[in-house]
Amino acid sequence: MMQFASAVHVSEAWWTEACKKVKNAVVFVDNASAECLHWNGGLARLVEAGAKNVKEFSSFESGNKGDMKAVFMLGTAVVDMTAKILQDIVQASNFEYCVVITAGHPNVHAYARYGGRETDEGVLMNQLEQTVLGWMGNMNYTVEIFYIPLVVVPYSERLFFMPPFVDLYPLLNTDVTRLAKMQQAQAKGERVKLVESLADVEFQHLPFEMRIMIRQFVVCIHSLMQGMNARDEIFSVGHTARIIGSELDAFNPARQRRKNAANKVSIVLVDRTLDLSAASTFSGDTLMERILCLLPRLFGHHLDSAVNMASLCQVHPSSEWTLIPGCLAPQGNEKKAKEVLAALVLSSKKEALSLLNKHILQAANRKDLGSGEVSKEGKVTIGNLKKNIQTFASDVEAFSEHASLLQQGLGVVEALSDERHEHLDQLLSLQKLLLQSIGDPEETPPFTQILQLLKTRGTHGVSLDDVLTLMVYATSLGGSSVFSQSDEYTLTNLLSHAIVEDKLGLSDNLLEIIGEDVDEVSALKASQNIASQLHAIASAREHLKNYKNLHIPGDAAQPASCQGMLQKLVLDSLTAPQTEITDIEYRSAGFKDLIKTGFSLFVNVSKPMPRDAPAIIVYVIGGVTAGEVREIKQRVEEVGPPCEVVLASSHLAHPSDTITRALKPSPFLQNL
Repeated sequence: MMQFASAVHVSEAWWTEACKKVKNAVVFVDNASAECLHWNGGLARLVEAGAKNVKEFSSFESGNKGDMKAVFMLGTAVVDMTAKILQDIVQASNFEYCVVITAGHPNVHAYARYGGRETDEGVLMNQLEQTVLGWMGNMNYTVEIFYIPLVVVPYSERLFFMPPFVDLYPLLNTDVTRLAKMQQAQAKGERVKLVESLADVEFQHLPFEMRIMIRQFVVCIHSLMQGMNARDEIFSVGHTARIIGSELDAFNPARQRRKNAANKVSIVLVDRTLDLSAASTFSGDTLMERILCLLPRLFGHHLDSAVNMASLCQVHPSSEWTLIPGCLAPQGNEKKAKEVLAALVLSSKKEALSLLNKHILQAANRKDLGSGEVSKEGKVTIGNLKKNIQTFASDVEAFSEHASLLQQGLGVVEALSDERHEHLDQLLSLQKLLLQSIGDPEETPPFTQILQLLKTRGTHGVSLDDVLTLMVYATSLGGSSVFSQSDEYTLTNLLSHAIVEDKLGLSDNLLEIIGEDVDEVSALKASQNIASQLHAIASAREHLKNYKNLHIPGDAAQPASCQGMLQKLVLDSLTAPQTEITDIEYRSAGFKDLIKTGFSLFVNVSKPMPRDAPAIIVYVIGGVTAGEVREIKQRVEEVGPPCEVVLASSHLAHPSDTITRALKPSPFLQNL
């Protein structure tokens, strides 16, 4: 175990501190903070801490007549729209005491307000306090502003997420043209050297909104390291990871912290776009992978899924819409639910089902709700699990006590009972066929197979979403050899016709990529954009040496296979000789300066490796899959590493999420 505080403990300390402020207050929570609160005790935590009421952070909300104290929990800096909403709420209320808890560090406020110009952060925050007092209408009232980064979702000691940064997705080659256009517009006629490739892109070339988000991410990681009393060494793989890693290394408060911190930690930043095949696979090795594919997200959330509670609540089908959906996140101190949540990600389907059913049977027996059912072979079936959950419908007290566990059980039952469950197995079989055909001259080329499937999708029962996912999978896995320029004309022609044909039944994901108004012109433009994105995905690893090829060709003895880049990266970080791994870039400015001075001629200076620290935090920019989490855990246990490995990201990636994010420009560049 790690000898210092984990992200779980640091996050708990932050929430404990924040909850000290809410007594006798009406609490306004924005979406980013609400999602993190959901996984850190939920609404009950604020109520138990003494909150009078909890409301959405919205211009349409305000305090009641007798509400004198308000607490605002905000996941961003108090600028732009956030500041406007805060002003609307305060001016519509009668508060005499306002507490603003923001995940925006004073440095982020200064950067968002003044860009890179020097400014006194203390003066700036004092000005913000005075501004809020002005909105309250009396300068003798009280305003307090606290920086507490309530941005961490702790899944376990070795896995955490930061959902407020879900829009921080790695750039692709297609974004370079948009960045160059932005440069030209900002130059106002002056001659500037335009970026020509992702390798040229630096922090200052990015859109201002993206720079603010990166700065906030950097500060939150710094605060996390501060809570761990950690001295971080930064490594990166990928162009966007390089930019973020350089900012984290250069952040002045982080440099000061590293001088005094006792615990050494390696942070490895990795771009998701370097391996989208793993993020678009329909593998059902873990139950969480299937749940993410089959259940809708909980409204406003990126991590949790919505569970239909109708079967347990026994409402008439015509009234099901009145039910609030259940979820997977454990609430309160339900330890069994936390165990099941971990098993959904880290264990096989069989093991997770067995653990879930065991806990439900034990809970039912303690409440004398019946002995429950297990099949004669001892194998847990969906029917058995559903019946065992159903025994709680007759006892409100028992249901309330084990609510989290039962919601997880219903989520599993709903996912595995879904008729699309078998459809996902069909798609997984198609992906395995594509895997075998890559680079095999005797097989039909992968994209030829996919384009044929596009033409016959109705016959084979596949949707446009399915076909696009197969395209992303094959293109990321095989690179430019799979999707060549010669495939582009056929793709744009067939895909544009398919979009028009299916326009009345397009999914929300596709409408997000194509646009709401679907006609022949918009369909053709969307198809051309998708083709460009596929070319960018195909070339995403071309600058790499160690991880350029993920596809392992088959031979007479064994079929073709693939090795996920993230799994290989973690394994190499733990075991490979330092001289063999060139793709893992070390971001310390001090080390670079040492080499430049030639001092390395007189001392033994070797390239640092992540395993040099007692703990490695691997943060995947753009989402990590449940399958990757499980496989990495298994690999690390097999190797028996000299250090702990902690995985982190903004959210759990899955095929639907992947095509939505990978087949359109960066959200910060869409309007360019």
